[in-house]
Amino acid sequence: MQLELGVLAAPAPAASGPRVLALWAPDLPLQRLLRAREAAGSGRGGPRPPLAVEREGRVVACEAEARARGVRPGDALVQARAACAGLEVVPADEAADRAALEGLAEALLALAPAVEVALPDALLLDASGAHLLGAGAAGERALLERAVAVADELGLRVRAALARGRGPARALARHGRGAPIAAAGDATGALGPLPLAALELPAAMAERLAALGLRQVQDLARLPVEALAHRFGAAGLAAWRLAHGDDPSPLVPHVPARLPEERLELEAPLESAEPLLFALKRLADRLAARLAGRGLGATRLALALRLDPAGEERLELALALPSAAAARWLLVLRERLGALRLPGAVSAVTLAVAEAAPAAREQLALGDRPEQLAALETVLTRLAARLGDEALFAARLADRHRPEAAYAPAAFTGKPPAARGGRPPPPAEPAEGCAAPAERPTRLLAHPEPLVALGEGGRLAAVRAFGRTLRVLALSPAERLAGEWWTEPFDRDYHRARLEGLGDCWIFRDAGDGRLWLHGFFD
Repeated sequence: MQLELGVLAAPAPAASGPRVLALWAPDLPLQRLLRAREAAGSGRGGPRPPLAVEREGRVVACEAEARARGVRPGDALVQARAACAGLEVVPADEAADRAALEGLAEALLALAPAVEVALPDALLLDASGAHLLGAGAAGERALLERAVAVADELGLRVRAALARGRGPARALARHGRGAPIAAAGDATGALGPLPLAALELPAAMAERLAALGLRQVQDLARLPVEALAHRFGAAGLAAWRLAHGDDPSPLVPHVPARLPEERLELEAPLESAEPLLFALKRLADRLAARLAGRGLGATRLALALRLDPAGEERLELALALPSAAAARWLLVLRERLGALRLPGAVSAVTLAVAEAAPAAREQLALGDRPEQLAALETVLTRLAARLGDEALFAARLADRHRPEAAYAPAAFTGKPPAARGGRPPPPAEPAEGCAAPAERPTRLLAHPEPLVALGEGGRLAAVRAFGRTLRVLALSPAERLAGEWWTEPFDRDYHRARLEGLGDCWIFRDAGDGRLWLHGFFD
């Protein structure tokens, strides 16, 4: 059966499929490698030789300087080295390339409801929500520009195109040279001038069509569909429809399987904190973008430092509030690294999110000052880094009568609802017939300190505490607290006492043995 060129046997199909934004990362292996070297701070010591990436003995990507000297992708290594003396050749790492694409896909989830990883070097975004950024083409252009900006922030250069259907969008991103957005009814016109290879047809079909003299997509579109279907079956029909911009296949969304992690191999071991923080900033920026794309905030980070020549140092860093802000993470990292004494230089760094929680976006009210909340979060995080995770907690009321057991430590989960806008809740009014609640100290001792009472005629005039005598300047009436007879009964008379040199204190006399104790301070 011979294919007849120039005969249109069937009307062109209407383009179908979702609106798709395709991002193509040219020379992804080379881009990823250069990004890692830039994060490691290499290349700042002077000029370096041109770089190329090889797979199975052939160049797959190379820098512009290598191209200028005659190196081309597809060249054998012997040929490339002959053309460019001193060429540095690095093996390709497909797993690392895939991880870089998946990391970008996670960050782009902030812009699109679904992102497909189209190996080896492209991403496909569901553009159905572009209308939220603007009407018609303006919204699609805004989506395209934002996606390119996200890729740029993560250190990857991409070419973008938006069209109806996965195949047309990917073909335009990789081979298109015109407008990056194809109108809904102009897919055939946009695809027509592209080379036939843009459709990524099966190899056997592509070779057969090339043997017939077909060079561009529009050549395939002019063929009679009946002849293609007869020669290539369903694949021929699908190719003909794709040449007309008809690709109804759905996206295959990428679903992250685990919390993100970024790793960096340093070209030379680092012995001081500043260059290490420089490298960590790059990792933290990428990690935060990936986490933000998933609508999560980190509550705990894991840092692993591989030491030279052997050994590893692992740290876990707790954050006061769920956060996807790399700047806040770096404050904690700086605190911990500043206090760290390592037995060797650092040769590799891994920064991972060990624990995360939904980072809900909150509507601010009039009078809210988010900068104050951010400053509080920073202070809490730095305190936790310096004093330890267990030294910083939020006190929650516990159902106990004993004062030292009437609270329980809990993790910070955000600002208390009643404290919204920085305004404290109004004090509770006592019920009718009930006395107002007594004051409680702002600082309670973990273990009461014994006092020695001094006085005459039953009057407390002074106490002996901390090796010295302190006069009692004021003393409130007693407040009796007793209870918990079913477990550890207690019976105490509490006073607010102003002690010379200590200020206002909370003291009690134990009704069981009559001894006097210091229990807290009214700071």
